[in-house]
Amino acid sequence: MARLISVAKAVSDASLEIGIVQAPVLQAVGSRDQDVAQMVALLSAVADEVLDADPYEQRLGDGMWLRTPATNALSDQPTADDQEILFDGRLAIAGLKFRFLQAKGLEYGEQLRDFTVRLNKLATRANRKVLDLYDESDGGRVQ
Repeated sequence: MARLISVAKAVSDASLEIGIVQAPVLQAVGSRDQDVAQMVALLSAVADEVLDADPYEQRLGDGMWLRTPATNALSDQPTADDQEILFDGRLAIAGLKFRFLQAKGLEYGEQLRDFTVRLNKLATRANRKVLDLYDESDGGRVQ
């Protein structure tokens, strides 16, 4: 099962991993730090890409990809640090890393590959089919 993380956690982890901050981000939404604010904005671009792919296309097809824990209200735009991202947390972090580096004009190929591989693995896990070769209606013969 995908681990859900908050908006602040996604932005903080992505920022730490690519080295644009030296300590965890305490406030993401509404931050005065230009890079952190850009990460929050890029989270919507990441969500748009994720929502077009399996398994999230069907699960989050209404476009609502954030949940406020206190009220269970759903949203399609980050408005608070504690909102939970309703798709895999590591996928959100990987997407933020590649989107941020791309926006800055820096090398992002490895981060894009990590994002794509993770998205494909999640889609594969969600779409696995169980083949039942034992058909009882046929006297139990293997098909």
